[in-house]
Amino acid sequence: MVLSPAQAAIRLKISERRVRALLEEGRIPAQRVSGRWVIDEADLSQHQPGGPAGRPLSERSAWLFITRACTTDHRTPAPDLSAVEKHRVNQRLERLKESPDPLGLIRSLLANRAEKVGFSSSPADLAELREDPRLRLSGVSHPDSGLLSNAEIEAYASREDFESVVKDWFLVRPAAGQRPNVILHVAESIPEELPPLAVAADLAERPGAREQQAAREIIRNIHAG
Repeated sequence: MVLSPAQAAIRLKISERRVRALLEEGRIPAQRVSGRWVIDEADLSQHQPGGPAGRPLSERSAWLFITRACTTDHRTPAPDLSAVEKHRVNQRLERLKESPDPLGLIRSLLANRAEKVGFSSSPADLAELREDPRLRLSGVSHPDSGLLSNAEIEAYASREDFESVVKDWFLVRPAAGQRPNVILHVAESIPEELPPLAVAADLAERPGAREQQAAREIIRNIHAG
């Protein structure tokens, strides 16, 4: 079940304004869907008042972090960073390595990496949509997850390509109460080869135990590399 900030405020017995502040600070894991905060009930139940903050990075900083974290994987080119940027990214990498809750940390730090938009598509189109070169498969649709599903697609699209993808595949917003079977993460620029940390972040935002475990395994592999 997903909750709005107003519903979360009632559950936590605090003001909606305070909930929105916690969301902006990354202290409550959540996602922006079509510009609105969406909070998973399972994530809210784990919220600890006064817990450590992980202020979300800007979109640009999030992608610098994502890319830098995976440069030991030769598929991912190293970003061109200033000395200050390199220092900050390395600090965050060390923090991720030492964190007792790496999934909570990447959910917080990388919350602004992209806008998440859900759609409904004809099930008959999913196989071909998965092969669209404008998309970079991620989350449960990425091979590294080990969770490949034929019933849904999760992928990144650049802002430049987003509208044409929606139009070409006749994607529509799901009806009230209907679960989307296409999830697009929309960002300014998407690497040709999606870095593993982006895949882990998408999996970490899902409440399922299998998705959470797959995210942890990807993060372990990043550190091992």
